[in-house]
Amino acid sequence: MRFLILIFLSLFLLTFNLIYGQDAGYARKVIDTLASPTMEGRGYADRGDHKAAEYIAGQFRNTGLEPLYAGYFQEYSFPMNTFPGKVEVVVNNKKLVPAREFLINASSPGIIGQFRVQSLAGKKIADPEKLKRFIRKNHHGKMVMIDKKGIEDKKVLFVLDSLKNTNLRNAAGLIFVEDKKLTWSVMAGASLKPFPVVEIKQECLPRNLRKVKIVIENEFVNNYRTQNVLGFVKGSVQPDTFLVFTAHYDHLGRMGNEVYFPGANDNASGTAMLLDLARHYSMPENKLYYSMAFFALSGEEAGILGSSYCAEHPPFPLNKIKFLVNLDMVGTGSGGVTMVNATVFRDAYNRMVKINADNEYIRTVKERGESCNSDHCPFYKKGVPAVFIYSMGDEFSEYHNPDDAAEKLPLSEYKDIFRLLSDFMDGFKPNDH
Repeated sequence: MRFLILIFLSLFLLTFNLIYGQDAGYARKVIDTLASPTMEGRGYADRGDHKAAEYIAGQFRNTGLEPLYAGYFQEYSFPMNTFPGKVEVVVNNKKLVPAREFLINASSPGIIGQFRVQSLAGKKIADPEKLKRFIRKNHHGKMVMIDKKGIEDKKVLFVLDSLKNTNLRNAAGLIFVEDKKLTWSVMAGASLKPFPVVEIKQECLPRNLRKVKIVIENEFVNNYRTQNVLGFVKGSVQPDTFLVFTAHYDHLGRMGNEVYFPGANDNASGTAMLLDLARHYSMPENKLYYSMAFFALSGEEAGILGSSYCAEHPPFPLNKIKFLVNLDMVGTGSGGVTMVNATVFRDAYNRMVKINADNEYIRTVKERGESCNSDHCPFYKKGVPAVFIYSMGDEFSEYHNPDDAAEKLPLSEYKDIFRLLSDFMDGFKPNDH
């Protein structure tokens, strides 16, 4: 009897997994691959984005997705500053650790040298008149080091932050002292400033620092060629109407030749779920009335550029999209998920809440209003019903730093988020409104 029960349970679990198609083991393998050093952080130094795109296209091909063009790629370009070579900061003969003890602004030009340091801190910042005199002063050839510690005046903070775009008179560059964990962005890399901006952790700086050595080797590319990766599964009843999943596969890439940013949660997790959903809907028993399209997008970290290009140059008319769900950072889930645009598409939100309540998948589906913070936004602005789903949970909070690594990502509610999303998409029927 016990043997028969075990066989029954095994068959039940096998059937359940076939119905849902989800495979957390497959998702983990995808994340491990995309977040590995071979992908160069999926950025724009050393063609990391191209390596990731080839891998994703291979997964589409293996799954049996049909391409929306002659192939899976939708090519486009944008300007980007990259750092494929040396990036070094040396303080008191100590070489600081990139991305952990210092960062360089993505708009920084190439520079090599040892520079005298001029400090802007304490009373010089707090006193508006002293700050004005300091800003007007000639700082020829010096690195101006700005320490905002203890400053709460919003006007003063605004002035200091604006220096990142305007610099100080004849200064060689700027150093900002940071007391929090460093996080990087490549968005500013769309243009090249004539001066470098460096962030250094406060704990790494000695008192009365006099000199600092900075080495930055950059390569600015006016028209960096990249690509979205697009595929679809043909619907059984209305193949000219689409339900769409999107996820950006790009990340920050490299900041020099010693460090890369893995981007496991942001957004290898969303890309893995997109690929897993593509496998699910490619199974004959899971095909829907409508066609299912899967857009793996690049350029999000550069300013949601891939989704903007796709929305401007869609592979099919945008009015043929019944609904679009964007997935970005879904590697946790102990706190549930948030739906951006829930207050706009109230019926969709209520339906997802009901599905979750009926099945007790995750803790909650939290509502959020409009926010142009991920790849749903360009489609939404074009009139496409589009929402953005991300997971919540204190079990993992690394973001835009080297610790957003595959081996640390818990995928704590991956299976149930997958089931919630597939149940939600399965609920769309022909002639529904």
